[in-house]
Amino acid sequence: MSKAIIKALEERLRQINVEGFTAEHDDCYTEGQLAAAAACYACIAEDVLQGGKSALDGQPPAFWPWDDAWFKPSSSPKRNIEKSMALLAAQYDAIERAEAAASKEAATPDIVWSTNDEIFNHDDLQEMIEERQLQAGDTVYFGTKCNAQATDFTTNIDELVIEGMQVQAEDDAGEVAEDYPSASEPQIQVLQTLIEAWATTYCEPDFYQVLNTQRYTITAADVEEASHD
Repeated sequence: MSKAIIKALEERLRQINVEGFTAEHDDCYTEGQLAAAAACYACIAEDVLQGGKSALDGQPPAFWPWDDAWFKPSSSPKRNIEKSMALLAAQYDAIERAEAAASKEAATPDIVWSTNDEIFNHDDLQEMIEERQLQAGDTVYFGTKCNAQATDFTTNIDELVIEGMQVQAEDDAGEVAEDYPSASEPQIQVLQTLIEAWATTYCEPDFYQVLNTQRYTITAADVEEASHD
């Protein structure tokens, strides 16, 4: 695995925690500015590798989207690549948030039904009435389906990874590995963020919780409607 991915993630977290370039900040740029800025740093990396000096004169490419004072190239091509990848990641995340927001606005809350306030496995009241042969006056329950998120199950996984490395190192090397690995708080945050990204990408849960449950009494109209479905 390329170290560039880790270094880019480290830079992205620095942008958030030090510079204050949060998701809310990034979402204000709706015309591809983050991608344009990433391309500028990639161009500087190319120029440095070709022996150019544009990385040192402080002048951004013509398509730099912001004030020139915000352009901070490095004489190191690797550092410019890190900034470019971090900005591309920020742009990718902003696109995903916009798509998720649009989908959420278009969707109506999913209501699920239960006959016992425990197992909510019916999506339609009339179907439940017909299947369970319910009558007017029977009590049922409904609530809002809330899909579980992968990150609900990644809390403190970073600690387990580090502890696992410690155990293996001490098993292999003994006392000399007692303090291994030694990671700073920002480095641990990189690990946790990487774990959360992996889980979100590959481990989307197919189960849900039910929130705001309420009691409901079956009416004669409900039974009549169920009989005609």
